[in-house]
Amino acid sequence: MIRGNHDLKITHDEIEKMIGNSIGEDEALDLYRSMGIALKLNGDFYEFSKINFLEKRVIKEKIDQIENATSIRLEVEEIIETTSRYFTDEDFKRHEYSLCFAEFQTQGRGRASNTWFSPFGSGICFSVIGCLSNESSPLGLSIYCGISLVRILRELGYEDVFMKWPNDLIHDGKKLGGILIELSSKSSEYYMFNIGIGVNHDLRSELNSMHENHFPPTDLRQIDHRVDFSRSEMSGIFAKAIIESLMNFDQKSMQKAFSLWPEFDALHQKNIKIIEGDTCIEGKNLGIDDTGALLLDQNGIIKRVYNGHLVA
Repeated sequence: MIRGNHDLKITHDEIEKMIGNSIGEDEALDLYRSMGIALKLNGDFYEFSKINFLEKRVIKEKIDQIENATSIRLEVEEIIETTSRYFTDEDFKRHEYSLCFAEFQTQGRGRASNTWFSPFGSGICFSVIGCLSNESSPLGLSIYCGISLVRILRELGYEDVFMKWPNDLIHDGKKLGGILIELSSKSSEYYMFNIGIGVNHDLRSELNSMHENHFPPTDLRQIDHRVDFSRSEMSGIFAKAIIESLMNFDQKSMQKAFSLWPEFDALHQKNIKIIEGDTCIEGKNLGIDDTGALLLDQNGIIKRVYNGHLVA
């Protein structure tokens, strides 16, 4: 494969060598289509459109602006199962923070049993692992990180990006991205976090082949193509914002962020439904409490909701 930030081409022999198996022309087309890449046969080559590949050097330039950046590990992979499973428990001990970006995840993960699909080279998909003191409550961490992302997006010019409780990034009713938090405690002094971030950068026409996308999506290029940052620059900016917010995370900073929730909530004061399994409850969205739980007004009775899928 000819790799770079330009149009690409690959021969059938190269595809077979890459996968270690003989396949037919239709199978090759299906293979790339499954990754969200539309191949076109042109003579001896398959061609596909420009992919803005991630550049580790560019991402690192942003991360190096963080204080004590030498304690941060950065990895950039092409095709892996999921960035959330790239690191081991040993990595928690060696680095204060570890980040893994990927061009494509074969088993990208969303909330519950959902899957996060993003065509090859179209999204900003990464995971951050590290530790936080047990003195700080981890409740609401996804909202805290989500607010950090929305704030930096608005500073960059994406003024109408909001959040949908508890972890979706929304623009004009369409899903721009999401955040997945996993926590575990193996010490009385700290807990470990694994934060997965997925933001659509440029879905291109290949999205049409990703039939698994059941939500109406959008991407940063569709929202405002005038914002002049490459996918790598944006990746570094997001990573820097998340790590710096985690460095400053405590009860005080979390409550300060939560106080801003009404201006970040896409459905504030709206009538909504919360679906969890076979159960559906309805009410008016009043915001969140100091733990990040959703406050639902049901005819004057305030119910706290900790889990579930929110729909308008």
